[in-house]
Amino acid sequence: MFSQIQGKVTDVENQPLPYVNIYTEDGTKGTTTNEDGFYELKISQAGKYNLVFQFLGYETLRREIDIAEFPSRLDVKLKAETTSLDEVTVTSGDNPANKIMRNAIASREKNLEKIKQYTADYYSRGLWRMQNVPERILGQEVGDLGGNLDSTRSGIIYLSETISEIAFRAPNDFKEKIIASKVSGNDNGFSLNSAQESNFTFYNNTVNINAEIVSPVADYGFNYYDYKLEGVFYDDNGKLINKVRVTPKRPKDRVFSGLIYIVEDSWEIYGVDLNTISEALQFPPIEVLTFRQNFKYSEENKFWVKISQTVDFSFDMFGISGDGRFTAVYSDYDFSPQLQNTFSREVLSFAEAANKKDSLYWQTVRPVPLTTEEIEDYVRKDSIQVVRKSKTYLDSVDAVKNKFGLTDVLFGYNYSNSYKRQYFNIGSPLFGTHFNTVQGWNSTVNIGFRKELDENYSKYWRLFSSVNYGFSDDRLRISGGFQQKFNNISKPILTVSGGVEAVQINDTQPISERINDISTLLFERNYLKLYERRFAEVAWQQDVFVGFRLFSDLSYQERLPHF
Repeated sequence: MFSQIQGKVTDVENQPLPYVNIYTEDGTKGTTTNEDGFYELKISQAGKYNLVFQFLGYETLRREIDIAEFPSRLDVKLKAETTSLDEVTVTSGDNPANKIMRNAIASREKNLEKIKQYTADYYSRGLWRMQNVPERILGQEVGDLGGNLDSTRSGIIYLSETISEIAFRAPNDFKEKIIASKVSGNDNGFSLNSAQESNFTFYNNTVNINAEIVSPVADYGFNYYDYKLEGVFYDDNGKLINKVRVTPKRPKDRVFSGLIYIVEDSWEIYGVDLNTISEALQFPPIEVLTFRQNFKYSEENKFWVKISQTVDFSFDMFGISGDGRFTAVYSDYDFSPQLQNTFSREVLSFAEAANKKDSLYWQTVRPVPLTTEEIEDYVRKDSIQVVRKSKTYLDSVDAVKNKFGLTDVLFGYNYSNSYKRQYFNIGSPLFGTHFNTVQGWNSTVNIGFRKELDENYSKYWRLFSSVNYGFSDDRLRISGGFQQKFNNISKPILTVSGGVEAVQINDTQPISERINDISTLLFERNYLKLYERRFAEVAWQQDVFVGFRLFSDLSYQERLPHF
């Protein structure tokens, strides 16, 4: 068991509250409840701690806990926030919500400037569910999607987690280094969760989600929204928070609807709970997209910073419906980072063995505990993966694929030993047959053997050979070589090759052999210019930095007089 405070957060009706923010008063440690309301706060030293429980729509709660031993349990109940306004009546004066939003809009650029650059630690979790998936779509059999669907043809089709280090500089510089990545049912996979793609701020005039959706605090927000003050309350620091209802003037514009919480005087965002629909997104399969962001006041920086974000969605297409959620947790901000030489064309990189972290690691660093549903999905799919990686299973699959048929003589043959990651192939003599005015009819057969050196297919060695026979000149030409790739970071590849071959004079291969076959046979116009060479070559290539790949070779060749 890991050192931690754990518990459950519910409302006064004992209903679990998902995605409540929990952090120590000094802000050094934090976590979020999962969909079942459970949380785990990673604290390793015994002693007294003041914990803050914050959730939009509920009163912020502070609790002191004196820890003598671990694990320590603390369950809490949150009360719905009570506001000073039951109903806002607009008198002959200005709508109070309009005054608040004018101030928020006027302060937008100033508040955006506060987060113009930063570094942070980032955790994300993505989950997609499907329901009632038909057995066939457009006549094509769907199957069980790799074991993801249960007997009701429903289930989680995607579950993943990511731990990253991120850096941002306005307006568009972004860099993410993925420290750890986990995909349910694929221990070689990398998560699709992206910190850059989830880097949404409502301080911008628009939020880019497939389309540019107008922010409620955009400079031109009053052209798109009506605002209503639903109430005010004080947070646990005594700051007045305005709860404003946002309603689109035209529902099918690129707009949001819902609630935005604005801090009095600084006019910063305290939280958002906003929806947008498919017409706004211009993406019909998505029915509703819901954004929730929670902010915490930073005593160190003297402004409000985003600590968590959830994006919920529902979809329906081709008779398949479902929903999902992407959760993000931000921590360890630095708003005065040294970012010289930080940004380049490389916006995403991976730490070594990022997708090889074990369950012990994830239990230690995961800020949001897994739900029962997520735990069961990991266990079930990991069990399926163990079976599908076993020698018995892989051999049975290969036995079907490796069956030799009569058509393989013409169309080529492939043989696999998936358990040993060994692959052999012979190309098609039919598709390798061509005609030119030098060799007449000629046929080429390519033969190869490949050995993968790891499960990620990032390192390998292979042998390759090409056998060509020209019928008119009655000549056999053989070439071949060896190639090895050493890693998937700088992607260094060594190639040693040699032999005799007929090649085009222009080594960029400008003439398609198949097109030349047609032009020569049907129109008696040959465009292929060939010469025969004997050669030996050693070549090396690798990435030096992003966008720059080095190629070098040392070769000997002799032009033969045969042509």
